[in-house]
Amino acid sequence: MTSIEERARAIRLVCTDVDGVLTTGALVYGTDPRHTKAFNVRDGAGIKWLQRFRIPVAFISGLDSPATIHRAWDLKVEDCFVGHLAKKPVLDQLCAKYGLAPEEVAHVGDDLADLPLLTRVGLACCPRDAVAEVRAACHLVVPVDGGAGVVRAVAEAILRAQGHWDEVVASY
Repeated sequence: MTSIEERARAIRLVCTDVDGVLTTGALVYGTDPRHTKAFNVRDGAGIKWLQRFRIPVAFISGLDSPATIHRAWDLKVEDCFVGHLAKKPVLDQLCAKYGLAPEEVAHVGDDLADLPLLTRVGLACCPRDAVAEVRAACHLVVPVDGGAGVVRAVAEAILRAQGHWDEVVASY
């Protein structure tokens, strides 16, 4: 059996679902026909830390949302896939783009659409409020709910395992 730390040491790409991971999953509607979302700034910090150490981050969301595209643009997340309920082909495309095996990828998800990725990647992660089937499939269940810094915690685990965490802390 491989430890979480050993799995995290091998990670070269982090993929994440959006709704229920980077957000609480709540969609706010007003008079404008589009919805808004609230993203946690801690996740943004974790994404920037990963990028700093040349670990790209990809958003893979089933919901086609301008808010998700805008957040990806703000964070310079180059790989942003929205409206993709079938996520496995996206993972295959990303592995080909970066020349990676699935074992070198982490995925963070919270619902059933994430299972095809979570069962293939080297480090499967989820928030504590993920559905039971997802929690059962994950190597790492982060002890916070979706929208409360899940990706930040995953980033820290990866960067600690790869020996970069002290450098992150020292930069402050």
